[in-house]
Amino acid sequence: MSQKLLFFVDEGGFEDYTPLFIEQGFAVDFEDSQRRATKLAKKNTYQVLVAEFSHNPEFRDRVSNIESLLATLEGNSPNAKIVILYDELNQPQLDQLKARYRMDVTLSFPIDKALLHQAIN
Repeated sequence: MSQKLLFFVDEGGFEDYTPLFIEQGFAVDFEDSQRRATKLAKKNTYQVLVAEFSHNPEFRDRVSNIESLLATLEGNSPNAKIVILYDELNQPQLDQLKARYRMDVTLSFPIDKALLHQAIN
């Protein structure tokens, strides 16, 4: 049975790391919709989540785009390794989210592929 990885991209504008994940033996579910990514997290068990963190000051009741996804993963894939990709401009909001949810690795843009490779293994 191959390991499953959920790759969630919100805004994008960076390299698609799917080939790297596949090279490492993962079956990859790529999603650019937070709602669909959360649905996948409800239906599947993942060993790894790689998610792009973004913050929008217009969010009223949330710090970020991935809170629902992290909460769902916590319940359905509690042992999943969580890797967050983020822009350093959003460090304060990421720190707020870290206080509420487990994150194993956080990598700031531009992403060092060697560190990402290390993070998913």
